[in-house]
Amino acid sequence: MKYLGIDYGDKKIGLATADLETKIASPYKILFNNQNIISDIKNVCLNEEIDKIVIGLPISLKGTMSKQTENVIKFISKLRKNIDLEVIEQDEKYSSQYAQRLLRETKAKHLDDDVAAMLILQSYLDET
Repeated sequence: MKYLGIDYGDKKIGLATADLETKIASPYKILFNNQNIISDIKNVCLNEEIDKIVIGLPISLKGTMSKQTENVIKFISKLRKNIDLEVIEQDEKYSSQYAQRLLRETKAKHLDDDVAAMLILQSYLDET
């Protein structure tokens, strides 16, 4: 079983991959969010033989939704209509804790979108 992790952004979308055997997520690539994004993700799924998609869902600590949450939900709907794979929503707030620790440990100023996707996917794998 192979997974694709997605960190959705209005301009860029980070991707990560993992397989069920190792349960270790790795950054894969960053795609520009444009009119071809669904077909680009579909091609990645075909080329990488993806079985399931895990996408980060930004929900506040209070459980409320933001404009970005609404954007992600719309994107998830497009994925489900156009790609015949299970799409799993993963709460991003736990991956944020991993990200903050990673930033401290590496002394980096920011994380790339593919690393954010890796953290979302790794969070899901750690919970399963």
